[in-house]
Amino acid sequence: MGKQGQIKVTKENLLQWIKNYHWMVATIEEARKPVAKVDNNSYIGAKTAMYGIEATLPKASGVESNPVFIEVQRRLYINNKRIQEYERKVAEVQKRISFVEGDREVEVLHRLLDGDSMRAIGKHMSLSSTTIFRVRNNILSQMMK
Repeated sequence: MGKQGQIKVTKENLLQWIKNYHWMVATIEEARKPVAKVDNNSYIGAKTAMYGIEATLPKASGVESNPVFIEVQRRLYINNKRIQEYERKVAEVQKRISFVEGDREVEVLHRLLDGDSMRAIGKHMSLSSTTIFRVRNNILSQMMK
């Protein structure tokens, strides 16, 4: 990583990001779930009773006692930098997808992004592993333009 969150894009980095793309997207999606819950008020603080005997009892102050809210906060703060790094890497790959030309190349790229192994892609497309590696190298060259 360079200055101000910029990422150095090399062929090796790009290959690694394509390999990791599937789980990075899943991790980003998972990390965003608690945020949505906070936004729609389902995990914000304890509810305060407005009526009945509960309304007359003393209210907690100072420390948040809702364990779910505390867990959401932990995930938000601990994962934030890591998630932002994943988002930058995923965005870099996404920005370059349109550079890829050729039916084989596009098919192999999308299968790699879906998390398929080189062997599974070769089997599905009835191509040798050597051909799949050559297609993958073409993809990387096109994406580095």
